[in-house]
Amino acid sequence: MTFTEKQTDPTSEMHWLGDMQADYFYPNGIAGDKFFKHLKENDSFLATKCKKCSKVLFPARLYCEDCFTEIPGENWIEVPASGKIRLFTIAKLDAHGEKMKEPKIMALIDIEKTNGSILGVINSNDYEKDFSGVQVQAVLRPKANREGTLKDILYWE
Repeated sequence: MTFTEKQTDPTSEMHWLGDMQADYFYPNGIAGDKFFKHLKENDSFLATKCKKCSKVLFPARLYCEDCFTEIPGENWIEVPASGKIRLFTIAKLDAHGEKMKEPKIMALIDIEKTNGSILGVINSNDYEKDFSGVQVQAVLRPKANREGTLKDILYWE
């Protein structure tokens, strides 16, 4: 890696030019591991219900994000892999800023029977449609091909 430093006084910014490898590993944790193992074997999601405030958390968590109460194992519940589109956008550029061959409709989907949401790709090429409030179902990989990751959700329709 090569870099240059530009500093004229102690309050000025520092700049580095060059390439730096940055590998990140984000572990699923206990709740994420249980969620993905369930997804690998089932056509539904797991959520957790707080015993104190009754909020149904999706994705599943070990602690309530509102009242910080620990959620015991018996409060894990199965919820449908379906929901309602809260908001959406049409992506025309990929993660590298390059124009995609075909735009994708990306949506924030409120999962049924929960207080949570997930981002997903909507399987449609109707770029004029207002998808707000549309009910959608997750289309999952065949069970034999699932890996226990978010990639097991192919798209929503």
